[in-house]
Amino acid sequence: MTQINLFEQDTPLQFERILIYPYPDLRRLWVRIWLPARLEDDAPNVELIVYNPDGTENNSLVLLAQTDTRLNNTLHLKDPVLPDETYRVEAMLSVGLSKDAPHVDHQTFDLTLAFRDPEAGEQGFGINCDM
Repeated sequence: MTQINLFEQDTPLQFERILIYPYPDLRRLWVRIWLPARLEDDAPNVELIVYNPDGTENNSLVLLAQTDTRLNNTLHLKDPVLPDETYRVEAMLSVGLSKDAPHVDHQTFDLTLAFRDPEAGEQGFGINCDM
């Protein structure tokens, strides 16, 4: 009998895709993250930090030991928000629950704080968004 493994242990643990859409009010971000399927022992932690145009931290999102492969969250921005300005996003993936958990992937990208309508097919911000 052939065994089918649903987990991609040979696939490197990294962000497959990150897609962010600012909501129309520009105070919230719709964050979608795709990860490879892993065994629970390898469940990664996801940290997302949004930096203001001046480089100071605006807000962050931390998700521990994620077993889902498709993450869907809303991140609220702190006031004041600056429409049409460029914010920096940093995404980190680590394994383990200790303070010194090793990072296995690190991505950064820019986000212009302007509404983009996903239902109209407008492109969001992130990595591998054109899939």
